[in-house]
Amino acid sequence: MAVQNHARDAQNLLRSRLCNPSFVFKALSGSPDSNYSKLKFILSSSVTEACNNSLLLLGPRGSGKTAVLELVLNDLLEEYPDMISVIRLNGLLHNDDNCAFKEISRQLCVEHHLLFSKMASFDDNSQFLIAMLRECGLAHKTIVFVLEEFDLFAQGKQRLLYSLLDAMQSITSQAAVIGISCRLDADQLLEKRVRSRFSHRKLLFLPPSTEIIERLLQHILLLPMDSTLPNDYATQFNTKLEVNFHNPTNYFCFKYAKFMCCWYLKSCRVF
Repeated sequence: MAVQNHARDAQNLLRSRLCNPSFVFKALSGSPDSNYSKLKFILSSSVTEACNNSLLLLGPRGSGKTAVLELVLNDLLEEYPDMISVIRLNGLLHNDDNCAFKEISRQLCVEHHLLFSKMASFDDNSQFLIAMLRECGLAHKTIVFVLEEFDLFAQGKQRLLYSLLDAMQSITSQAAVIGISCRLDADQLLEKRVRSRFSHRKLLFLPPSTEIIERLLQHILLLPMDSTLPNDYATQFNTKLEVNFHNPTNYFCFKYAKFMCCWYLKSCRVF
């Protein structure tokens, strides 16, 4: 009966891990050469040194762009809880400039407990954005704009991108624009006036290799020794798991597990 209770507790622990993308990919954030470390350094400099940054995260779908960004943002929000404001836009939903500015104004009003006007015009929302960038800059608060499907914002007149990047030229603003796109040529879609204001920083993400997937599986499945589970049970469980990882007769089982791991990454849009 005790063994069954331990097994149930272990299952609950593993399920909670699978539902927490931040835990899943924390194992990949230790290397100083990782995209996590590079992205965190860039965004940290925006917060601590009051400098403006723009950056593109490029790579095929399922390669880790959103997961790494969310991991970095969560860490920075814990380190600097009152110094960061995150505004999120998606090109599939907000590729119309008027709609995008209205959504930015709405999120800024929610973040700073202001009254949002649905009837505000494009010019009103544009001026409000500039004013909020100035006020947040004076208060040493960084606004991070996350633009999913960045290439869709690069269509049409690109007024949103121009307005954001142009406002960041002011010494009173303190902001970062992070574009996410599966198009490797996303920066080439920018107009000349927009490209001249963009920093041309890019981080390239590749699909996870077999080695990385194996590390993720071990990170997810190995039981911690400092949990509520008995040490004997956790040790026995981990030993059997390590043996199965290196057992050639279980090749197809772990091949399927790796496939399911990749499916999980893509279905959750965390990689």
